[in-house]
Amino acid sequence: MGGVAVSITSINQFLLLLLLGYLYLETTVAGLSVRCIEGERQALIEFKAGLTDTSGRLSSWIGDDCCTWRGVGCNNVTGHVIKLDLRNLPVLINDSVLEFDMYGNEETYIDWEATNKYSLGGKISSSLLKLKHLNYLDLSFNNFQGTHIPEFIGSLENLRYLNLSLASFSGTIPTHLGNLSRLQYLDLHSLGYYDLTINNLQWLFGLSSLRYLDMSFVRFTAKSSSDWIKPVTMLPSLSELHMSSCQLSNIPSSLPSSNFTSLLVLELSYNNLNSSIPPWIFNISSLAVLDLSSNNLNGPIPPWLFNISSLTVLDLSSNNLNGIIPDIFANTSSLQNLDISATGIGGRIPRTLGILCKLKRLDLSECNNINGEITEFVNILSMCNSNSLEALNLWRTGVSGLNPSSIGNLSSLIYLHLSSTHLSGPIPASIGNLTSLRSLYLFEIQITGPIPMSIGRLSSLRVLVLSYNNQMDASIPESIGELSELVVLRLSESSWRGVISENHFKNVKSLKVLDIQLETPNKPLVFEVSRDWVPNFRLEELSMSNIQMGPKFPSWLATQNDLSTLILRNVGISDTIPNSFWNLCARQRLSNLELSQNQIRGRVPNTLEFFSADVVDLSFNQIEGAFPLWSNVSYLYLGKNLFTGQIPQNIGEVLRSGVTSLDFSGNFLNGSIPSSICELRSLRSLTLSNNSLWGELPACWKDMKGLRFLDFGNNNLSGKIPQSIGSLSSLLFLILSNNFFRGELPSSLQKCTKLVSLDLGKNNFSGIIPTWIGESVSNLNIINLRSNFFTGKISSQVCNLPMLHLLDLSHNNLSGSIPQCLGNLSALTSSGIENITSGNGEHMTVVTKGRELQYSNTLGLVKSIDLSNNHLSGKIPDGITRLVELGTLNLSMNHLIGKIPEKIGDLRNLETFDLSVNQLSGHIPPSISSLTFLSHLNLSYNNLSGKIPSSNQLQTISDASIYTGNSGLCGLPLANNCPGEDKIPPPAHAKVDRKNEDEEDGEGMDMLWFYIGIIMGFIVGYLGVWGILFFKKSWRIAYFRFWSCE
Repeated sequence: MGGVAVSITSINQFLLLLLLGYLYLETTVAGLSVRCIEGERQALIEFKAGLTDTSGRLSSWIGDDCCTWRGVGCNNVTGHVIKLDLRNLPVLINDSVLEFDMYGNEETYIDWEATNKYSLGGKISSSLLKLKHLNYLDLSFNNFQGTHIPEFIGSLENLRYLNLSLASFSGTIPTHLGNLSRLQYLDLHSLGYYDLTINNLQWLFGLSSLRYLDMSFVRFTAKSSSDWIKPVTMLPSLSELHMSSCQLSNIPSSLPSSNFTSLLVLELSYNNLNSSIPPWIFNISSLAVLDLSSNNLNGPIPPWLFNISSLTVLDLSSNNLNGIIPDIFANTSSLQNLDISATGIGGRIPRTLGILCKLKRLDLSECNNINGEITEFVNILSMCNSNSLEALNLWRTGVSGLNPSSIGNLSSLIYLHLSSTHLSGPIPASIGNLTSLRSLYLFEIQITGPIPMSIGRLSSLRVLVLSYNNQMDASIPESIGELSELVVLRLSESSWRGVISENHFKNVKSLKVLDIQLETPNKPLVFEVSRDWVPNFRLEELSMSNIQMGPKFPSWLATQNDLSTLILRNVGISDTIPNSFWNLCARQRLSNLELSQNQIRGRVPNTLEFFSADVVDLSFNQIEGAFPLWSNVSYLYLGKNLFTGQIPQNIGEVLRSGVTSLDFSGNFLNGSIPSSICELRSLRSLTLSNNSLWGELPACWKDMKGLRFLDFGNNNLSGKIPQSIGSLSSLLFLILSNNFFRGELPSSLQKCTKLVSLDLGKNNFSGIIPTWIGESVSNLNIINLRSNFFTGKISSQVCNLPMLHLLDLSHNNLSGSIPQCLGNLSALTSSGIENITSGNGEHMTVVTKGRELQYSNTLGLVKSIDLSNNHLSGKIPDGITRLVELGTLNLSMNHLIGKIPEKIGDLRNLETFDLSVNQLSGHIPPSISSLTFLSHLNLSYNNLSGKIPSSNQLQTISDASIYTGNSGLCGLPLANNCPGEDKIPPPAHAKVDRKNEDEEDGEGMDMLWFYIGIIMGFIVGYLGVWGILFFKKSWRIAYFRFWSCE
């Protein structure tokens, strides 16, 4: 609910203070004290005996006077134990990724592992029943490891305060708690990790004094989904009700009777309530806080909600509400917090909302339907004599207009989020008046012009985000250096230029995040500081991309001992990495290290133990040396460097099971792949392509069940695919292309049922293409078997692959006909089929447009069928014209007969069409003129006849060689006219084509002289060596002695 926790009304605080004050008076009277009663001391000893206390929190429970024991409170008059406060204090930590709340405070989370070190556990002894006067019991934040709440607690009849929250209880809440008629405070808030349930709430009728009830994360399991409401409405003294995340699915629209006369806080967030907002809420005249967020509530916001004059907090966020914001805020002058974010509410922001001068927080974020200018609303709001607005969030709304200059009059603002809207124009200079502002988010709003110098007056600013403003085209002002409280500075993906110097950080002392990652690779922004610069701050995240920082490695990084993320991608470093930097990496909790796309040279440590790194990426550099073994890294990317030597035999032992992705592609590694690599059982991705590895694959893959991406392409590997590869049940991508593998495809591969890409091209595989492709393996997006020795027919099972968009079986010895069902491939018949072969690191050479093209990130967009250079016969199936998404169709160099399908023009996206060197006959279908994207066409060496169709598109590819070898064809661009036509001179572009032919002839002559030069060079070199040996006797003797020694 955001600010609800700090917005509890003064009335509720007063009631709670009364209760705690009463309990305090019972334990303290004018400093007088008496010794505890022996029977109660013994009861506490028994209670302690049942508990586990690994941290020694109860070590003070010794001696005769139990009233002095930690957590024990006695009545100073009677000596009876009346209070047992064993609450465990939670350990709070900051997340590894810095996050801030609406008030610029760093988000903290409970570290449960650390908290549990100080937790009490074990068994709660029934000896507590001997504490007849006990009125306060707090066991919260302990760890009872799923044990049930003891029923006997319902017999502690004097209890007024009971807190069992977040103590890891499970099971059903005992109904015996309903016997605690004096109970005023009951907190059963669960963790959610252990399943704490409640069958019904009828026992609540016995808690007539209850004022506070929290059952959040307790799962409601009653048969009727609305059985929960009646018991809670009959508690006459109840002032707070918290039932968040209880899996409530129904809230009745009316109540026959209700005693909700004292209710101040009603929290029902994170349930499954599926109805409109019930009208009976209007009858709760005392209501101050209403939180119905994160449900499935629907319909408009009822106007009567804003007639509840006592309402201070209203949270309806994350629901299915629609309509507009009611323009009736005259009776809601007490409203301080209004949150309707992430709903379907739309329309303009009402003018009357601006008259709520007590409003502290307004959140309309992610309401995409809210539109209109905000200038008038901000102007009205800024006219309040005592403006109270502290947080304004309009992120992801449709508000528009210029950034209002009156925003500078909202002097109480602490949080301002106007990102991802239709606002535009310069940042107003009045922004400098917001001296209380801690968080300013202005990303993705088309800001123009420079940042005003007045931004340096924001003395309280902790978070500044100006990313994704491509129209900024400005330098970063040095006045940012005056922001002494700044913690987060994010300026990524904006069009910055100029220089960042030390002056930009002159008085910045608290900075933890510096993020300047630009989109353009030409480095328009220069980060220029002196070699001896020592920053005043200690960063936790430094992210720089596509800016100029080099050529030297930044020496000031040695002073940053708290870094968890370091990204210096394409920043012009052409230096070696100093040893001091690697020492820094080993000492601190560096989780993300990316230095890719530079020209970093030299060597790196052969061994290095990170503390616990998620990503280490040094790819696309010029780093030399042996294969480094760095442990405690999850994702290790060292591809596209100059590493040499063999993969160490102990790689599995050193890298351990924690590594999940390993990329050493594009280096100069040689030798065989060691079997210990299979000891990396957590591996999800292994890429060793584009090296010089040789030998057979190890047969050790059976335990690598999680491996999804395996790429050994472009090496010198040989032998057969081991059967154990079939044990990779999670495998999605198998890339073994451009090697020397042989034999048939192992039958075990059919167990890899999740395969989406099978790339085995350019090897020596033989045998038939197995039928399990399309049967057990049915998710294939890509099949590349080109340039092998496969024989037999193309199985019709391939038609059962609905996701197949790239099929390359070219350059094999396949025979038979093309399957008639090939036109049923769903991914090529409609554009709505999604595939997952893009952005997964796969790369492939595809023959299209008459040449080989390399694809990687866009491979999922390639739609191609290539069956060329085989022995296929029969006719081209007519159904192939249903593949309307096809971009490349190559059936050349086969033995196909018959006609070109008449509806070939239906392939509207076809760019490459090659039917050359077949035995096709008949005319060229006129529909071919409809192929408006066609850029490569080859119909040569067939038996085609008749007039060549003419169209604007065909005229752009009017090379006569397209139709060579078809003696019956006539018309342009051929020289022979069709019967009855006058001779027409070739068009201008035909001359251009001839020019291209001349250029090709010239290139052919160049190649001829090139080869002549090679031959002559060989002859001269050969004769030179042997001539010297012939004339120089001492050389001749030394030469033959050398070979005789061998």
